[in-house]
Amino acid sequence: MNWQVMFSNRKERCELLEALLISYKHINIPIFSQRIHLLWGENDKIFKKELAHNMKELLGNKTTFEGIKNAGHLVHMERPCAFNTSLNHFLSSLLFPTPN
Repeated sequence: MNWQVMFSNRKERCELLEALLISYKHINIPIFSQRIHLLWGENDKIFKKELAHNMKELLGNKTTFEGIKNAGHLVHMERPCAFNTSLNHFLSSLLFPTPN
């Protein structure tokens, strides 16, 4: 292995990694007029479920959350039937809302 290649451009690599870090403390969430449904894999190792709950709170009353069991980050690929069922249920609720 060529160690020079591995450690070249170290400064640039550090800058790229620092740019990837996102601070959610100062993020401005726009106000959306439409309903939003968050589908989340309960075993997601990339974006934890707590992030989804925080997003739901920040997005407001028109946002719903559903965790899909036995699924990670790629819910639509890991549990396609559960994903499609949930998505169809949400989309049909847009077309045929239940009266309040």
